[in-house]
Parts: sequence; C-alpha cells; structure tokens
Amino acid sequence: MKRNLLFLGFMSILLLVLSSCGSKEESVRFEGEGDHWKALYLLNKGENTQNGQGNIIYKGKDKEKVGKVSYVVEGETSTLSGTDDETEGEINLNGSCSGCATQNSNAPFHVTIKWNGKEDKFDLTSK
Repeated sequence: MKRNLLFLGFMSILLLVLSSCGSKEESVRFEGEGDHWKALYLLNKGENTQNGQGNIIYKGKDKEKVGKVSYVVEGETSTLSGTDDETEGEINLNGSCSGCATQNSNAPFHVTIKWNGKEDKFDLTSK
C-alpha cells in the first residue's frame, strides 16, 4: 500500500514538473493604416522563435497602376524590407526566426512604403 502511494505521489510530482516546462506560445495580431496603404500582420511567437505572415494593401483605385513599391516594416527585434515591381496593390509579408529575441506584443511595427515618388508611413499595433 505504501509503495502504491509513494508511486502515485512521485508520478503526480513528475506530471506537475513536466507540465510547467512546456513552451509558452502566443499569437498576436498587428494592424494599422496610413493615408494610402493598410496592413495586417499575424505573429506567432514562442520563447525564442517567431513566425509572422501578413500583407500590405493599397487602399486606392487603380491597384494595377501602383508600379514599383519598396517597403520597410521595422519591429523591435527584426526588419522586413523589399522591393516589388509587380505588386498590383498587395505586398505579402513573411518573416521567421529561431533562436532569436522576439517582438514585444505591446511594441508597434513601423511601416514605410514608397511608390511613384510618394511615401506613406504608419504603425502596426497589437489588437
């Protein structure tokens, strides 16, 4: 009987320790818009990993005439940037890292978009 109780106690403690060691994951939705563009970025992050996906969309008419677009999305710990010749008014964002510092959920991403001699700047904040 004592052996069974000891075994049950040991297993309970082991389960408690193992369940507290699980990695904590968080999903955060960042949104924002400027005068001409709007963006959505979904960020999934763990202790030292993050994976994000989203897009930046032109709000005006004639999306096919936007032309060449350069963008910078600057976060607390990482930056996404690029130039796209054929956006048709939409830019896809993808970023990931492993073994890295992760974006604070309360810190915004700063977005700068340049196209046709114009510039739009705005922040993406968590929702």
